Amino acid sequence: MKTFFQTIAAGLLGLTALAALQPAAAQDRFVPAAPEAGVAIPAATIKFGMRPYADNTFYIIGMKKGWFTDVGISFDPAPYGLKANDSNVTTLLLNGQLDLISEFCPLMLPTYKDAAKLKCIGFTDNFLANAILANPRLKLKTFKDHIAEGMGFEAALQATLAPLKGKTLVGAPQLSDRAFEDYLNKTSGAGFKLQVLDDAKSLVLAKAGREDFVNPEGAPIVYTLRQAGWTNLVDIGDLIKHGPGGVDSPIEPLIGIVGLGANADYVNANQNTVLRFMSVVWRIIDATKADPSLYELQAPYLNSFAGTSLDGKGVEATVEILHPFTAFDANKQYYDDKTSTVYYANVWSAIIRDFEAHGIIPAGKITPDDVVWGGPIWRQLVDYRTRTDGLMAKLAGMTLAPDKQALAGKAKTFYAAYDFLDAYRLALAASQ
Repeated sequence: MKTFFQTIAAGLLGLTALAALQPAAAQDRFVPAAPEAGVAIPAATIKFGMRPYADNTFYIIGMKKGWFTDVGISFDPAPYGLKANDSNVTTLLLNGQLDLISEFCPLMLPTYKDAAKLKCIGFTDNFLANAILANPRLKLKTFKDHIAEGMGFEAALQATLAPLKGKTLVGAPQLSDRAFEDYLNKTSGAGFKLQVLDDAKSLVLAKAGREDFVNPEGAPIVYTLRQAGWTNLVDIGDLIKHGPGGVDSPIEPLIGIVGLGANADYVNANQNTVLRFMSVVWRIIDATKADPSLYELQAPYLNSFAGTSLDGKGVEATVEILHPFTAFDANKQYYDDKTSTVYYANVWSAIIRDFEAHGIIPAGKITPDDVVWGGPIWRQLVDYRTRTDGLMAKLAGMTLAPDKQALAGKAKTFYAAYDFLDAYRLALAASQ
């Protein structure tokens, strides 16, 4: 079976050639910008792309609700940006055809062999949908079944995947799944062979009973098959719960955190636009938790893209089961809680070590902070919130003229929508 790293290496040649054409590498760190003067919301157009997954297309909710318009943002191509996929997204970001993309950020890391332009500017959810599913007619026992019977971790993996010995696992072409598949194959000793097939085509074959074992990339496909009775043999949640822990754990590189990738040149030239964009991301996450019917706005777009037939409740279930979204304050688990299994420095150090060991990127040259800019961006919004809290307390003790009262009211509206940058700007103007 071709390994994760062999597959990446095969694709590096084209990316290396493209990277060589790029200007000098962007600055190594996110560089905050001062708030704009005045109280108007600047207009900005973002070349934005989405990939065909439930946790990569929820942005459509904010687009349809007009929440991006509220912070002055429109998209190119209009109205919803570009439908992209893992085969072209890195190239589109490198050459500037896209500024931002919904992304599983480790897919960008191989470009660091020659360039340092692609950055992860935020995390949106912990991806739990990596799973090997079996045709229900096989009536197989699961990893959870074997664990419940008292087996140890590796023994349970071996027993669970023994039916795959010499068989074929149908997996998606996305590189993000290879590490999960390779780890299971090696640890269980199953020796299964991998057949690469797009999720949409695999779903058709699975529904026709022409596949026995599958590992889809997209959570909607995993959810659809599980609803159809397919057996969830083993998933990433099983490995995280029962596998070895710690910084040097072989499980750490398998943890998937989905988010947003961006071209560093764009980010450091449009810092405040990025803050406003991210504010809408957290607004959507907050709103869907409060009102899951909003997923009805996402379902048609997702279905047209992923080949699924989910309604709003199906998208909601997919999110809750397979990739729960991370609210604004919960980002502490990524950036502040060093004991968290998803703490960015631990996760990314493990990923970087694996890429170094396989010669994909140079050893000792790249750190998590070189790639992950989400922490400084999140903390800047936290700082604006703190400063706005102080201004709001000051305003509460003042007698304001009507125009100042209007500014204070607008500041509260932006604050409630997680746009702490403009909440601060307007509260500051109201206080002067």
